[in-house]
Amino acid sequence: MTKKVFFIILTVLTFLQADEKLEYLYKTHQILSDWIYNTSNKIDTFFARKDLRFNSKNRSYVNLSLNSYLEEHSASQYRLNVKVRIKLPKTQKRYDLVFEDFKNGISTDQQTSSTITDTLNNNSYLFGIELDKIDTKFSKIKFGSGIHFSGIAPDGYISLYLSKIFYFDKNWQFELNNNSKYFFRRHLDDTAQAFVSKVLSDDYKFTFLNSYHYEEENNHINEVVNAVILEKYINAKVGISGSFSMYSSSDDDSNFKLHYYLSKFTYKRFFYHNFAYYTFSPGVIFRKSDNFKPRTRVVFQVGLYFSKFALGGYSKFK
Repeated sequence: MTKKVFFIILTVLTFLQADEKLEYLYKTHQILSDWIYNTSNKIDTFFARKDLRFNSKNRSYVNLSLNSYLEEHSASQYRLNVKVRIKLPKTQKRYDLVFEDFKNGISTDQQTSSTITDTLNNNSYLFGIELDKIDTKFSKIKFGSGIHFSGIAPDGYISLYLSKIFYFDKNWQFELNNNSKYFFRRHLDDTAQAFVSKVLSDDYKFTFLNSYHYEEENNHINEVVNAVILEKYINAKVGISGSFSMYSSSDDDSNFKLHYYLSKFTYKRFFYHNFAYYTFSPGVIFRKSDNFKPRTRVVFQVGLYFSKFALGGYSKFK
């Protein structure tokens, strides 16, 4: 496993030194970002039926990344992450066209593939439209509908997203959100989260996270993740965090059981301008299936963020 991690790091460092490749990446990013912006504006104008003057910038974006999972005594695994948002501000009702990979769970053990090529075919995807009904500084309601693509049998769905933020003072924050999807074949898929966070300073933030996921199709599975997270802002291109989490689940055939503890450190850096980034997350996982013996686990992610205005990077907590 050490050799695999070293090889990945060496490959990335070699890429970072290739000025010609980075210049090509920069030009490609500009071309694709302009294309996304122009295409979304055409769609926006079509739905608005006239070219309205609108003060808000079109913040359509595409975020692509590839995860590599390396765990002691296990084969390497990969997962492609896709998130596309086509903003339509001229419609006044603020529609978003959505295309993204579908993650049907909150466990760190997401569906993965043994090769990078296979992850394109093994993922399932959502394509739909969302409507911002209420979108203020502290609350949000979104309605949506679309199609879930998995294999040869597409499945229609409707969705409802609710979010509310409460401030106790200038540093304490409590957030509740719920993301519900009802699939015509898979039926209900619901994820609820509760965050309690405190800004310790301009550079540090502490969060206590509780997540619950219910999936009706998969034997009525219930999943719970509890986590504590400490984040540090370094600058607009670099951020680090440390976390400790535990995962439990139950279904029709079993009561709630603890499946693993996970302790990890995460380093994220935008290595080229504010659109090319990588994340390095080494950690230790204690699985019930392995009698809670510690296993070294490393997740390495490389990603690209395409947008004309909705750029990546970090911002201060305050």
